[in-house]
Amino acid sequence: MKLLSVAHAVPTDRVDNDREIRDFCRLNWMWWPLHGIFRRKLRQGFKLTGTRYRHRRAPGETAAAVGVRAAQDALAKAGIAPRDIDMLIYVGVGRGVLEPATANVFQTLLGLERATGFDVLDACASWVRGMAVAQGFLNQGSHKTILILNAELNHAEYDGGRPLRRPSDLYYRFAGHTIGEAATATVVTDDGQRDNFYFSMRNWPGTNDLCQIPLPHFAEFDGGRPSRSPRRPLVFVAASRELLTTAVAKLTEHYRSDPRLAGPYDLHFCHDVSDYSTKLVAKALDVPLSMVYRTHERFGNTVSASIPLGLSLALAEGRLKRGMNVLLTCGSAGLTTAYARFRYD
Repeated sequence: MKLLSVAHAVPTDRVDNDREIRDFCRLNWMWWPLHGIFRRKLRQGFKLTGTRYRHRRAPGETAAAVGVRAAQDALAKAGIAPRDIDMLIYVGVGRGVLEPATANVFQTLLGLERATGFDVLDACASWVRGMAVAQGFLNQGSHKTILILNAELNHAEYDGGRPLRRPSDLYYRFAGHTIGEAATATVVTDDGQRDNFYFSMRNWPGTNDLCQIPLPHFAEFDGGRPSRSPRRPLVFVAASRELLTTAVAKLTEHYRSDPRLAGPYDLHFCHDVSDYSTKLVAKALDVPLSMVYRTHERFGNTVSASIPLGLSLALAEGRLKRGMNVLLTCGSAGLTTAYARFRYD
């Protein structure tokens, strides 16, 4: 499998921490006696996570428009037309419908008349999963050129417009205030190399309640198990400390258990959920921080877009060059741990 192009697009409204805190207090006006405490806790959290900015949609901007922009840029960089795409894999959390597949929506918007399409959903690991699925179709020879697309523009729908039910919920809702919005598009093709990309993914039962966006009927599917994060329909919640501790431990265990992930590497891209988490993972994997490409400070947590966003930026900046050996690392809700290695040819 060969990486032909990676592109990204972000909405135009760049939100700094001061504005995020002002908007939070305005939304939670009913808790005004606690606003001083809220401000302090948010600032402490942003300092720990390393969050400075996040991009969000301005009035009139839509997720579809940003996604189309990323896809058209990726096609242009690859030097191909919409008719050359024979498969579209839509990955990630952002979507407007549960049925049909969001891939069907973008197939129409992009004019991909020859493409078959479907969705892959594995929270923040969705892009890595989608790349692995694409490799399978390319290797069997049924498809030639595949577009992997996400439009992670979710903040207003899953967090931004929902006040706290109780002050203590700030702990579970804090992660939502680090969320940035982005869309990415990746074009891959069959170049005859069956082993250039290697994917390694594991899941860890009993951890699915640490980070979630429940649907209204979640109780029908949870098996009666209690949740460590409070469930509220269509609201993003995360037990951040527990999630971080578990994710770092499982990423470390996974990496050490798979000898095919051994380096050396020239560049490392991770799901850059926070400055603190990335440093912990890099230390656990014995990866120098100078080798890790970072996006969080500039863009926040961009969900499944974070790794391809980093690839797109690194290509534009000249950090990612032909011949480099690359490691991709993702710890995701689920809990999913995902790795990929490849040579950028």
